[in-house]
Amino acid sequence: MKTLLLIAAPVALATAAHAAEPAGDGDALFAKLDANGDGRIDKAELTRAHEAKAAEKGDKTPVDGAKIDEMIKRIDTNGDGAVDKAEMAAMRKAPAAPAEPRR
Repeated sequence: MKTLLLIAAPVALATAAHAAEPAGDGDALFAKLDANGDGRIDKAELTRAHEAKAAEKGDKTPVDGAKIDEMIKRIDTNGDGAVDKAEMAAMRKAPAAPAEPRR
């Protein structure tokens, strides 16, 4: 299950607001997620993006803060607790990890 979360976390970040943005426009996606414009996507901004995406689907379930923390931890290579443009670009360019076979 942990492996699945580690695979899904970067994908979830990249797709949190992707539906409203043109394909391949990472800067527009980053700007949309970076609500306060400080050049970093923090836990609060990522949480709001996931809540908004869920609300579009009629889901009012609160977002699990631990999952948000894990997403940020997975992508945050400099350890500052947020995702900057370079980290997001690196995540988007990284090859997708192969899915673990089901047992």
